[in-house]
Amino acid sequence: MEALSANLWEAGTSGLLEEPDGFRAFFDDSADRMHICANFGVMLSTIREEQPFQASQLTPSECDPVFLGQRFYVAPSWNTEPPPDGRFRVSIDATSAFGSGRHESTRMCVDVLEKHLKPSDWVADIGCGSGILGAAAQLLGAGNVISCDIHQDSVRTARALMQTPIFVGSADGIRGQVADLLLANISRKVLDIIAADLKRITKPNGLIVIAGFLHGNPPKAFIPWEVWQEGDWECWVCRPQDIQASPTLDDPPPHSQQWWL
Repeated sequence: MEALSANLWEAGTSGLLEEPDGFRAFFDDSADRMHICANFGVMLSTIREEQPFQASQLTPSECDPVFLGQRFYVAPSWNTEPPPDGRFRVSIDATSAFGSGRHESTRMCVDVLEKHLKPSDWVADIGCGSGILGAAAQLLGAGNVISCDIHQDSVRTARALMQTPIFVGSADGIRGQVADLLLANISRKVLDIIAADLKRITKPNGLIVIAGFLHGNPPKAFIPWEVWQEGDWECWVCRPQDIQASPTLDDPPPHSQQWWL
């Protein structure tokens, strides 16, 4: 199931819902249906068009507060319960954007932030989803946070959470050597595609935090300086010199909304 989940993310799913007998995978209207069916046809049981996501569809347990790292308490906006002593409250309502604090990759990225982020560090969050990692960095004292995602719905969700700069786009829209700490919780395939840009954006003495891939199936362009693992998922902390891709400083290739294909 973990391997199937990772393959579906790499195929461009907008979200996954785990059910007793498998996954329900959601794709945007613009997705290449023939390509998806060709890759996953053996495992497909039903294909149908879904109505737009409604938070009311979630079960109560899917809206329960989440304890994240050592410092954070993630809860929906309608939950007025104060956070426990010593924890920051992060209010995120359920949307289609990835990043509720429940997934292993999100939790490990927050653990890394708590360990490595220094006050006034400049942080970049590539593929920000709900904006939860950028919000955590801001609460931990980051000097500046810039976030981006290629999905407009994700950017809309993140803008409701943070007041820091967020734009629709990817790493190729950020100038070079500005990030003390860079976050990219995406997927193995996408991480390899944008590796050169991640190296370009990060300061020579900065750190690059990558997640969203399974143990045993890591990205190929990176060498980890520090490895975190939770369940079958891994998170790597890398240094710019540990990225094998050559930086494209002058004319980085543009990324479309289907860059994973």
